[in-house]
Amino acid sequence: MENSKKNPLVVIACGGSGGHFYPGLSVARKLYNAGCDIILVVTEKEVDQVVTGAEQGIRVERMPAVGFSKEHFFRFFINFFKSYRKARKLFANEHPGAVLGMGGFSSAPTVLAAPKKNCKSFIHEGNSIPGRANRLVAPFVHTCFIHFPDSVPLLRSRRKLVTGMPVREVFAPVDEDGVKGCRMALGLNPDLPTLLVMGGSQGARAINHIMRDSVKKLRKKMPTLQIIHLTGKNDYAEIKRSYENRGIQALVKEYFSEMELVMGAATLIVSRSGASSLAESATMGIPSILIPLPSAADNHQYFNAAAFEKTGAAVLLKQDTLTPDIFTGKVIELLRNKNQRLAMKKALSEWHEQEAAGTVAKQIIEAAFPDAGLNTDWSSEPIL
Repeated sequence: MENSKKNPLVVIACGGSGGHFYPGLSVARKLYNAGCDIILVVTEKEVDQVVTGAEQGIRVERMPAVGFSKEHFFRFFINFFKSYRKARKLFANEHPGAVLGMGGFSSAPTVLAAPKKNCKSFIHEGNSIPGRANRLVAPFVHTCFIHFPDSVPLLRSRRKLVTGMPVREVFAPVDEDGVKGCRMALGLNPDLPTLLVMGGSQGARAINHIMRDSVKKLRKKMPTLQIIHLTGKNDYAEIKRSYENRGIQALVKEYFSEMELVMGAATLIVSRSGASSLAESATMGIPSILIPLPSAADNHQYFNAAAFEKTGAAVLLKQDTLTPDIFTGKVIELLRNKNQRLAMKKALSEWHEQEAAGTVAKQIIEAAFPDAGLNTDWSSEPIL
């Protein structure tokens, strides 16, 4: 189907996980409100089907790309080539003026397929250690947008710009009244300490299990503690049953679409250290205990968490040495120590870059559509 509008067209490849999709969507909304047409390129994974289902005014294309692994070496390259060919066909029909890759296995073939004439390509790197996909395409793009300053020398690109991490506008700093409002909206007591446990858009088994094995000790030490536990699909039934068997009330969900609500309700968050969730917690100012995924490519989650811990913005616990006693001790220590949480909140403000999505969008417009007369006054933008 050919693009019938005369608006500038931007293709954003951001599939594979919420950590790639939501930052890409944040930039997409800025560009859409400025007057661009948008095509989001995602994968065929179930998580992408869920998060793209409710988007209005934005077209979605799915690619057969799969993640790289030694076990599926040939499948990766076959699907990479299929995605590249599908992207080339899409571009031949649609003629985009800009292509933005948000990293991940669905991003590289789309960015590499971008037309060489009348189209500028860009990438955003959200992690402290750049991913394979972005390392591959960085030399061929106009600009690399970067979250962690430490990753600047690790990308070979003509132009690099530290922008921070784009986050959705629903994430914003919360004051005491806002915290109470979030808790009441979730049916919780507005005045009691609340722990949010989550593992990213697809859950985290190790975090689910350490919480399962620690919850009795946590409640014994802090009987008034309220718990919100987002398990992901695979562990939901087991974890929900474990709370019920122990007679412990908790708000247990596979996934929660209004993450700003559950994060806003939290006194403390326990999570992985993906770049997107770190940026969201920094925006809201919620202290975190970070348990990096040990198998993440190039151990990038560890380095993300270490960068936050170094500035006092979070506490890092290693999964391979974590025990229920260590976990319980650190959670209770932070829940009881308001001064430490306030210090962490102040440190988090240094990682918060509210205008990251607007900065990325404006840079794309200035490079690819300088004469299009697009509106980059984000303060007057409509709600998508």
